Amino acid sequence: MKKHYLAVDLGASSGRTIVGTLEDGKLSLKEINRFWNGPTEINGTLFWDFVHLFRSVWDGIEMARREFGDDLVSMGIDTWGVDFGLIDVDGKLIGNPVNYRDPRTRGMFEKTFEIVPKEEVFEHTGVQFMELNTLYQLMSLKLADSAQYKMADKLLFSPDLLGYWFTGHMVANRTIASTSQFYDPSTNDWSYELLEKLGLRTDLFPELVDPGTKIGELEGLSVISVGSHDTASAFAAVPVRPGVRTAFLSSGTWSLLGTELSEPIINADVLENNFTNEVGVAGTVRFLRNLSGLWIIQEMRRNWHLKGYDYSWNEMAEMALLSKPFEFFIDPSDESFLAPGDMAERIKEYCTRTGQPVPEKPGQILRAAYEGLAMLYADTFDKLETLCETEFEVLRIVGGGCRDKTLNQFAANATGRKVITGPFEATAIGNLIVQMLAVGDIASLEEGRSLIRESFANESEEYLPQDETAAWRKAMEKWNEIRSAN
Repeated sequence: MKKHYLAVDLGASSGRTIVGTLEDGKLSLKEINRFWNGPTEINGTLFWDFVHLFRSVWDGIEMARREFGDDLVSMGIDTWGVDFGLIDVDGKLIGNPVNYRDPRTRGMFEKTFEIVPKEEVFEHTGVQFMELNTLYQLMSLKLADSAQYKMADKLLFSPDLLGYWFTGHMVANRTIASTSQFYDPSTNDWSYELLEKLGLRTDLFPELVDPGTKIGELEGLSVISVGSHDTASAFAAVPVRPGVRTAFLSSGTWSLLGTELSEPIINADVLENNFTNEVGVAGTVRFLRNLSGLWIIQEMRRNWHLKGYDYSWNEMAEMALLSKPFEFFIDPSDESFLAPGDMAERIKEYCTRTGQPVPEKPGQILRAAYEGLAMLYADTFDKLETLCETEFEVLRIVGGGCRDKTLNQFAANATGRKVITGPFEATAIGNLIVQMLAVGDIASLEEGRSLIRESFANESEEYLPQDETAAWRKAMEKWNEIRSAN
């Protein structure tokens, strides 16, 4: 008997709906529709277009219903983290949600830590410090005396906002709430004490729910709150084998590198290395660090297209490979690369600012970006092993970015570990697995991962470290010197 489930997967640059079909012990996927997502600047503010997202998702639901009828049993929504919509007392959205890359949070670290020290914020939350976190977005609204903030009745994170529009029920999924930096993973509740100390409202937040909770129905279709943060869904889909010490890398616009734990790690070393403890699926903790991902390369391609150069992804990777290694060094996590713009020019500016030669050819610029990402991965991987007191055997890369063979090989070389890739659609697959758990079609996360291994074995590739690993390690010393001095 076939069963069908609908995954709504919204990333920071695109969205799609995908139907998963379970038949004869295998899971197969069919993309229903795909649509644009991204920031729109209006009068200096970067907004998300949630009306467009709702309409596009609704189109996907109707298309799936026409094809699969009553055999479509459930749906779940996952999105990027930290962003939110404010809802008034009548249940209406107050204004367009603002994109996390908007500059409104600049300077909020300093203003927040004047009230509550950084160490105390971390003690309450165990979350990586990024100025785009929800905590600093709320601080910016409070300090600006925002009318929207004052009149709001509820705050709904991105997947929960869409879930509310489809079901009429307001909840806060723990996996997405834990990205906010005002959720306490030790108590599994909002950090009310921290919010009160900062003078932030404590009455904005709805009931917290776990992944796998049914939040309502849409014309007979069960709506499941899944691993609503896309990384929670992606990590759920990593087909780890029991007993193999595995580090996870979800590769896309952002890169999320870490591992899966049973309990959070909150101590001074974790704080110093800026790792995060976020809620995962099936009672797990996502212990990881958020890193810049393919964003820089995506933006380069977009800006070159605007200038009339239509390079394909394969052409860009080939240009990088044909360029001389270790000539130019960039830190992809530098704040100069956060906002949309001409990344090729920003890489040149970074090299000038750090006293390096300046790359001129596209291949040189791309090589710097690829190598910078691989070195950032390796540096984070080393810190992960130290913090977890574990030597990982494998780095498992999942998500759309694992199609980039150049970056996969660079990651193996830089870390000195075997890299295994796949599945490509990890986020959607993890979303589907939680739906299957919720409706009782599989019994455990382990069973789901076994199903993933069987269903997507053809997407798996292995990359072994090459002889040039020693050269990578030597180059990383220079890379660390440059970024430390910056």
